Amino acid sequence: MFNLSLTACSFHLRKTNSKGNTKIYSLNMPLTLQKDDGAEETLQDLSEIFVQFFEKHKTLVKDDVKQQSFRCEYNKENYLETTDFRMFYTKIYSGIYGSSSDIIDGSTQRIKYKKKSSDIDTRPFYLMVIFPKDSENVTVQKGLFIFQNVGQFGVKTITTTLMQDFFSNEFIITLKCNTISPDLFIKKVIRQDNIKKLVMIKNIKSSDNSDNIGKGYGSEVREIGNFYFNEKMWGRLMDKIRYVAGGRYNLFEFEQVAYDNLKVIVDIGGRTRKINLHNLENLSIIEAIPDEIKMADGHPNLSMLLEHFTKVATEYLEEMVLYIR
Repeated sequence: MFNLSLTACSFHLRKTNSKGNTKIYSLNMPLTLQKDDGAEETLQDLSEIFVQFFEKHKTLVKDDVKQQSFRCEYNKENYLETTDFRMFYTKIYSGIYGSSSDIIDGSTQRIKYKKKSSDIDTRPFYLMVIFPKDSENVTVQKGLFIFQNVGQFGVKTITTTLMQDFFSNEFIITLKCNTISPDLFIKKVIRQDNIKKLVMIKNIKSSDNSDNIGKGYGSEVREIGNFYFNEKMWGRLMDKIRYVAGGRYNLFEFEQVAYDNLKVIVDIGGRTRKINLHNLENLSIIEAIPDEIKMADGHPNLSMLLEHFTKVATEYLEEMVLYIR
């Protein structure tokens, strides 16, 4: 049976570029938007465009190029509020099609159903869209997506792609997704129990100055695995990893050698993932959902999932910068 996990990232919305206009919208403020057809629409806040997206996609959408389907199940009760944020959630049904197969009984091995290439193998997933509340000191510009996954299956890419198309076509708005914070990403994704290898890269230029008029050439790659760390050594390594992640040009020092680039290979839910520590900006956090939330059919108990995601959102928002610097 597949394990459940979550994928989390921040988002912000800006006016689609027009002669250099890159205005970032405040999430909770009333605003009037000019739609693509020239008409104007006044919104209480930007949560309304997400609700419109959910409503528009209540009927099935098929991408015949990627052979993937998408449908939202949403109603006005799909909402909760805390002292820190508002959360809108929807159930998304998505699946793939394009090839035939036999569905067999796992016990008897007899064919129960012959799946046609036009049949869509759909699964349900939950998406939470979180709007942090403004405070006296902060007018919020960044929100939070939390996607629920089933094993290797998820809906982040197809959902954000369709959202971008909808927001751009209807409201001339661009959706941008980023990591929540580099430090939180490292704390959640890179752990002593799942790190497999360090891949350290040192850029080397030719000793002949004439070769270095351009970019030079060559690099040295060093890989280290099969780690054993005591608590003190692990703490030192994580401090260095956090330093690298804090700036694109920060160097990684290992055994008194400075490396220009660091990649970390980790195991996330049985899948190997290589993470470039110098490029965390667009990466999402992936972490397991507790087993007790999973029901006998392999899907999450909604009330328990909402409680867990509320805790996760509260924790993430403590680490997240809520405005664009």
